[in-house]
This record gives sequence, structure tokens and C-alpha cells, in this order.
Amino acid sequence: MEFIMDEFKTVWTSDFFGITVGEMATAAVVLFSFILMRKFFARTVIARLKRWANLTETDIDDKIIKALQQPLMFLFFIIGLSFTVNWISFGSHTEVILIRIIKSLIAFTIFWTGFRLVDPISMFFDRLLARLAGPVANEVKNYLLKFLKVFLFGSGIVAVLAQWGINPWPYFAGIGVLSLPFAFAAKDAVSNLFGGIKLILIDRAFSVGDWIEAPSIGQGTVEQITLSTVKIRKFSKSLQSIPNGIIANAAITNWSRVSNRRVKMDIGLVYSTTSDQFEIILNNIRTYISEDDRVDHSVTEMVHLVAFNASSVDINLYYFTKTTDWLLWRKIVEEHMLAFMKIVDSAGSSFAFPSQSVYVEGLNQSDRNNLTTISQMDESKT
Repeated sequence: MEFIMDEFKTVWTSDFFGITVGEMATAAVVLFSFILMRKFFARTVIARLKRWANLTETDIDDKIIKALQQPLMFLFFIIGLSFTVNWISFGSHTEVILIRIIKSLIAFTIFWTGFRLVDPISMFFDRLLARLAGPVANEVKNYLLKFLKVFLFGSGIVAVLAQWGINPWPYFAGIGVLSLPFAFAAKDAVSNLFGGIKLILIDRAFSVGDWIEAPSIGQGTVEQITLSTVKIRKFSKSLQSIPNGIIANAAITNWSRVSNRRVKMDIGLVYSTTSDQFEIILNNIRTYISEDDRVDHSVTEMVHLVAFNASSVDINLYYFTKTTDWLLWRKIVEEHMLAFMKIVDSAGSSFAFPSQSVYVEGLNQSDRNNLTTISQMDESKT
């Protein structure tokens, strides 16, 4: 028995790369203990937190717990490794390396946790983004999430390298110089991106469903807005994609945001219309417009004689409807035109049409009679 104990002590105290077997066994026991604690933590604490989260109406807390689970469990490995390093007497050089490894793992865990929390925490800002970015809220959110993840990933690399005394900034500067050609190649994409930010977040010149007009695109209805392009459904039903960099610098008319729709027309009457007839026609038209509740009487409303043209005397009508709906506006204009025709007919006048009078000298009476007959025949055909 004493022989066995002596051999056990010999093995326990034997040296292996400067570390005794007893120290390695103790370190293994410590690590195994923390692994058991890790499983206990997962089966009790994490499981209970998940049950509590399931009782709430929102699923944000479920996603936060899921994001924290792996980093928290990884902490047990780091704590066990720290106890092991403190328990065993390593050489000074080896101990420095192990301490740097532990610090690197701690830095990694911190940024890993932040990386996993980005998605669930971003849900708290959904309403704010919807208010600021409108139709492209999801796209803006995706860009921001990618930026934050890249930032956390790069910051994590910098933090880990810093534990080893490595300055990564010269390498980043070199990467920046090498990326200049790509930056020049992507200048149009960047221009479209900033154009989209200007249109959506700053100017807010239009939104999905608006009828817009611009010199570079003509007229159409906005069907989709992204941070890089705007899709316009033309009235011909074709789909046109416009880079935001182009449309952001264009003069845009938004017909969907008009406060009223304008009615502007000229009515040309024959020269045989007397002044009394014109007064009757003007008064009747003004009365008709003033009695129509669909006309906005709070804005400019004009009915006047405006011109003596080659074959007509023109009445100009200029007023606004209350409705901004295009189809309803067209129906109102149609009813008004029919009513104006009845007003003109009831006054004994008629609408003019382009005509010319030709005076020929030196004709005898027989030729004049023939021309009169031809003219009468043409009028009867029309």
C-alpha cells in the first residue's frame, strides 16, 4: 500500500513542461466543474428566463434572451480558464501569453454579445424609423444593422489585437488606399444612396402612390421607393426605374398634393354674337359656376371676354374645384362643358370654328351666282 502511495505521489508531482500532473488534474477538475455549472445555468436560469419571456405579449425579450444565451454560457469557460491560470504556477512567459488569451476571449465575448444583440434591440426603434424613413424604413434599418455589425466586428478585431500589442491602424490605412479604385467605381451608387436619403428623409417630395412629373421621367405614379432607385408606373403601364441621384436633382411636380384642381378653358363664339348676347352668356356662366358647390369659391374664380381672334370672340374661364381626384374632376368638367353649351344655345349664339373669307374682284354676276351655289352645296353637305 505504501508502495502504491509513493508511486502515486511520484506521478502526482512529476513535471510535464514545467507543470506537475497534480496541477493539471486540478485544472481539469476546475474546468470540468465550470462546464457542469454552465449546463446547470442553461437548464435552470436560462430555461426559467425563457419561460418568463413566453408569458409576455412581445417577442423582443425572447430574442434578447436567445442572443445572450451563448455569450453568457461562454463566460463560464473564460472564468474556469482564469481560475486555472491562477491555480497553476506557469512560467512568466507562458503566464503572460495565457493572460493575453483570457483578455482576448473577454474582448471577443463583449463584442460578440453586442453583435448578437443588434437585431433584437433594433426592434425598439422600428416605430421611430417608420416615422422618419416612411416607405424605406426596412431598407434603412437593414443598412444601419449592417453598418453596426461591421463596426462591432471591426472593433472586436481591434480590441483583440490590442491585447497582443498590435496596432491595426496602419493595416486599415493600407486597405483604405487599396480601396480607392473601388470608391471611384462606386461613386454613382453612393450618389444614388445620398439622393435617396435627400428625397426620403429630407425633402419628402413624394411617397408611394403619388402622381408626379419631372423633366427626366415625364409623368407617372410612384410604385416603389428604395434608397437607390424610384420605380415609376407610367400611364402606359410600363415600369420605369430612376436612379435617385438623377431624380433628386430634378424639378418634381407632385400632382397628388395639389390643394385644388384647376379648370381652365376658352370658349370661342361666332362674331355674329351681339354684345347683349355676350352679357347674357357671361352672366349665366358666372351664375352656374357660383351655384355649384363642387367649385371652391374661396380661391380665384374668373369668367371674362379676353380676345378677338381670327374667327371667334373668346371667353376665358378660370376656376378651381374642391376635389383633387382626377376622375371626379374630369366628370365635373364634362358636366360644366355641357351646361355651357346649353347656355350658349339658349342665348341664340353658337360656337365658332376656324374659317376664312375670300373676296374676289372682277367677277361678273353669272360667276358670282355660280360661287354662291357651290358655297350653298358645301354648307348643305356639312
